[in-house]
This record gives sequence, C-alpha cells and structure tokens, in this order.
Amino acid sequence: MRLAVLGPTLGFLGVDSPAAEDLMLGTLLIMSSLPQAICPVDGIGPYAIPPALHIELWDNHLAQSPDQASLVRGLASQHCFLKNPHAELGFNLGYATAIAWAVYEYRGVTPKGHTELADLARIWQSAYPHRNGRANDFVQAWNQVLRTPHIG
Repeated sequence: MRLAVLGPTLGFLGVDSPAAEDLMLGTLLIMSSLPQAICPVDGIGPYAIPPALHIELWDNHLAQSPDQASLVRGLASQHCFLKNPHAELGFNLGYATAIAWAVYEYRGVTPKGHTELADLARIWQSAYPHRNGRANDFVQAWNQVLRTPHIG
C-alpha cells in the first residue's frame, strides 16, 4: 500500500516525508477498523470522509491554492468526478488519499521530520473526523497489522 499508493500520491502532491506516509497508512488502518459507532456517520470510502468535509476542503482549503487543487483534481477520474465527486472517495484510492492528506493540511497539523507513532496518533485524534476515537485506537490498529503474519 505504501509503495503502490501512499508514497506515489504524496510524492505527486510534493510531499516527501516518511512521517506523512506513516500518518496516511495509520489513518487508512484506523478508519477501516474503527467500530461503526466511532466512524463518521456518512463517511465514504476507506478513509471515511464525510461529503460535507469533502466540500469544505474544496471550498475553504484547495480553492485557496490553485496549483494544489489542480494536482488533487488530476488524481480524480475525468467523467465520474464531474457527475459525483464524492464517489471518488470510495473507489479512487489515490484521490481519497490526497483528500485525506488535505484534512491534515487544512487543520494545520502535518508531521514535520521524524515523528513517533504516538505523536501521529495524537495528530489523527485531534484533526481527523471521527466520533470519540482515541489515539490508542490508532496505535492498536497499527500494531495489529504489524503483528499479523503475511500470507504468501
């Protein structure tokens, strides 16, 4: 996931940071494993991004940076985005990753340099949409994947 989607997407956006990749991987892991009661009610896709936040990011963050907006829009499919932009959050992992990263940018809490897992977890807890998720949930989701034996 890191090599196929997260790193290339962040690189395309001009973000070259192992901590940023770790934050996005952790966000993907936690949002796909949180109980339904903690995820945003109307979250879409593996990052569980609510449509209202998607619109807010475009209107109040990406619209302020045309170059960045152009890069993010370039990750979306040509026709579907125009018909149903929220659908991209569900089936276009590169686009969804860019929008999830924009959440952290919009909130002003992107990791700088080497960042410990506990600090990434606190960034997620403070900035990412969820309903009473805890930093410890982020760490547990991360550790669960690392302890799971890989098949193949």
